[in-house]
Amino acid sequence: MRRVRILGIGSPAGDDQAGWRVVDALRARLGARADVALDKLDRPGAGLLAHLEDATHVVLIDAVSSGAAPGTIRRVDRADWRNHAGGLSSHGFGVFDALALAEALGSLPPALALYGVEIGAAEPGDDLTPAVRAAVDELAARIADSLL
Repeated sequence: MRRVRILGIGSPAGDDQAGWRVVDALRARLGARADVALDKLDRPGAGLLAHLEDATHVVLIDAVSSGAAPGTIRRVDRADWRNHAGGLSSHGFGVFDALALAEALGSLPPALALYGVEIGAAEPGDDLTPAVRAAVDELAARIADSLL
């Protein structure tokens, strides 16, 4: 059986919740499916590696900060990870760093999709900005459609 793990990376600070909110939207769209695990992770750093285990397909969603317009959705291919190590993520030891470590350890799942949502404000206690809220809904729809 194909085991899909969808991981929303984030924090409770404004637009940095984007990954978490995509997971919430997917829960509403997909309901309970035995073949899909949905988790929200708070800036996991190297701890992300444990969440990649025992999955045949992983979808990661994280907030990114590259200077593009807030709400821009970007799919980052494996060939581009090294170009972004130490960058884009709003976290210190980010997703790209964790994926590079997993690759070096030979622990990447067979299939992995990585999506970034460009963020604006990321202040503690703030809610999502309208552009990021719209991107969350759009990305959740894309991911749900890809799982059908």
